[in-house]
Amino acid sequence: MRATFPLGRPAGIPVGAHWSVLMIMALLADLLAGSLLPEAAPGLPTAVYWAAGVAGSVVFFSSLLVHELSHALVARHRGLSVDRITLWLLGGTTEIPGEPPNPGTAFAVAVAGPLASLLAGAAFLGTAVLLPASVPAVVVVTLTWLGWTNLVLAVFNLLPGTPLDGGRILQAVVWKLTGDRRRAQAVAARAGRVLGVVLASAGLVELLWFGSLAGLWLVGIGWFLGFSARAELAAGPAREVLARIRLGEIMTADPVTAPGWFTVRAFVDQAASLPFRTYPVVSFDGRPLGVVSLAALARVPEEARTSTRVEDVCARPPACLVVSPETPLTAVLGRIGGRPGQDLALVVANGVLAGVVSPGDVARTLELAVLGAEARRPAR
Repeated sequence: MRATFPLGRPAGIPVGAHWSVLMIMALLADLLAGSLLPEAAPGLPTAVYWAAGVAGSVVFFSSLLVHELSHALVARHRGLSVDRITLWLLGGTTEIPGEPPNPGTAFAVAVAGPLASLLAGAAFLGTAVLLPASVPAVVVVTLTWLGWTNLVLAVFNLLPGTPLDGGRILQAVVWKLTGDRRRAQAVAARAGRVLGVVLASAGLVELLWFGSLAGLWLVGIGWFLGFSARAELAAGPAREVLARIRLGEIMTADPVTAPGWFTVRAFVDQAASLPFRTYPVVSFDGRPLGVVSLAALARVPEEARTSTRVEDVCARPPACLVVSPETPLTAVLGRIGGRPGQDLALVVANGVLAGVVSPGDVARTLELAVLGAEARRPAR
């Protein structure tokens, strides 16, 4: 799930939201302003209900962000890297490219999110109870709704099945008891499939037997959980193979480079006879400077191309990825190919460019892993 618009970098972690967040925020605001608040605190102007409804939906999604940030901060504290956080239709995702090194780390990262939601729910409910009687009822009702919603979110996430946090907790527990990560992943994924069937079935009963359209949500959530769990179960063997692959094994060695000291015009004349769209940029002494694409060069005004150097146009780290030959492929899976024009990973050894890994290299390796074959560095 890719973010549609950025929301900042709290604690240095890129956070974004998918467009579906706006739809859900609008639905929640309408639910609060159109029914819950008027019923619980009647007699107020419509504008007051809508102000409280919009504020409530914004604070709710802020609490979702706190949930995901809790995962991310614990992961980073435990030595794992965090790529980004994305809020979307069904909550949020925290992209952690590496695998937890042990069951304790896996458990700590998984439980952090539900624990944050439980604390948030308790804080909202406690505040609603402790507010003086002079506080408007609409505020108390909104806080109470936020409290119960966060508690329900925490309990739902603790259900034992992948990809929910409860599934990750189950996986950590089974891993600890058996010492077998692969078996633990399979157990959690199968539990997720069962959970998806149960939720989808409950949704159908609610829809067909009781005539409630709310059952459609349960059907959709159940389908999503079942689909995700099946995908994770199928990916288990491939993930085990990929964890052993280092980028130095699949990189393209001695790639065609763009000299950083060339002008844009001079390099374009050279690139016209080459089959590539993206190039690593190097300095005169071979040090990698960044990555440049033909699209980036095309954005340079024509009159400036004879005076602008390639190194002035290239995307530099951290916008482009710089790794060592010993970096595991699993550590960069979500980062190569995500940003067109910057999607080469520069493999650097002893300060010099040793090779590049492209989205095509990654796709080839993944496909070979699914087929049970081992990826080898392409012959030149």
